Amino acid sequence: MKITKFIASALVFLVFQSCTKEVDFNQLDDANINTTYNSTLVYLNLTAPKFLDQFNQEITETFDLIEAPISTDYKAYLEKLEFTIITKNGFNRTFRISIIFYDKYKQPIYELQPIINVPENSPEITTIVEIPKEDISVIYNTQYFGFHIFLTPSDDGSVITINDIATLNLKSSAKLYFNFRKI
Repeated sequence: MKITKFIASALVFLVFQSCTKEVDFNQLDDANINTTYNSTLVYLNLTAPKFLDQFNQEITETFDLIEAPISTDYKAYLEKLEFTIITKNGFNRTFRISIIFYDKYKQPIYELQPIINVPENSPEITTIVEIPKEDISVIYNTQYFGFHIFLTPSDDGSVITINDIATLNLKSSAKLYFNFRKI
């Protein structure tokens, strides 16, 4: 019995002795944690009345303004920012969509490029637009995103009427890429 305990103790001692080495806690200073954050921005299902005035006459522009869900807490770690815009157009008309960033006074400070063209009667189209690295800092002065939708003139002179059953669908999201590291 004493021999078994001695052998077990010796084995435990050897296992722990052979598996340990110095731990360099300074390695934590070199650690990087890469992560992404997805934020849904807007979902619009626009019907004919959205493109008509109070007299049911066609208008050339409509827009939606939403609060920007971006915090400045992690601005030192943001490395990349992408916007995904998904459109589907049931109208016999082409649309152009411009995304403009606004400050807290609702003044425009940046326009996302390129402007998105949505062809007439188009199936679902996904467009990904990346903000250039040198422009990323503008996001921290952004309080609102504006989705401006422009209706282009028709080739045949037709107009949208109150009886149109077509829709323009717009979904968008922002994907933020962070690299958390010691600064």
